[in-house]
Amino acid sequence: MLSRDNSLNRKEFNELFNVCHSAKKKIWLISLVALTIGLWSGLCFAGNYRPRTGYYKPGSEPDGFRGNKWGTDIKTLKGMEYIGTDPSYGGIKKYTKKNEDLRIGGAELGRIEYCFWRGKFCNISIIIKGSTNWTGLRDAVFEKFGEGYKSNEFVENYFWNGGITSMLLKYNEFSKEGKLFMGSEKINKQQKTYEKQKM
Repeated sequence: MLSRDNSLNRKEFNELFNVCHSAKKKIWLISLVALTIGLWSGLCFAGNYRPRTGYYKPGSEPDGFRGNKWGTDIKTLKGMEYIGTDPSYGGIKKYTKKNEDLRIGGAELGRIEYCFWRGKFCNISIIIKGSTNWTGLRDAVFEKFGEGYKSNEFVENYFWNGGITSMLLKYNEFSKEGKLFMGSEKINKQQKTYEKQKM
């Protein structure tokens, strides 16, 4: 499912998100049944229930990354170095930033990819290696945004749903590689419209 350079693109994120959303619907229906037979309130009062809605911690939903808002024109940004093009949606150009701070919380980052569609900032991908860096990144993300939604307790995939930004945090136990994807919902809708018009 991953692109050839082993980074996560927007289409792959949407596929994972749809799988998660489908699982979330099933969980919601099961929860509704539990509510009707009186188990829901029992779980709540027992103090063991933790809602996993996939929403951001109140007031924490981002509108871009490190001061760069979604939709920012690439021409207005300095120090950007072109590294390649993802063919999704007619071409998403990827850049890294000179002298970037490659730390978030206790994690040392491998790289940060800034992605632009039609010249507009649309998403970022952050890649890390190793369990220590994964733990540092995950803890920093949880602290800032909340714990998101985890569709499978055995797989380290976490989703956040927002009106401005969608986010995915994932880790592969075998390759020891982790990724944080953040993307503009507004631009993603435009990309989906573009895809439909191509058909």
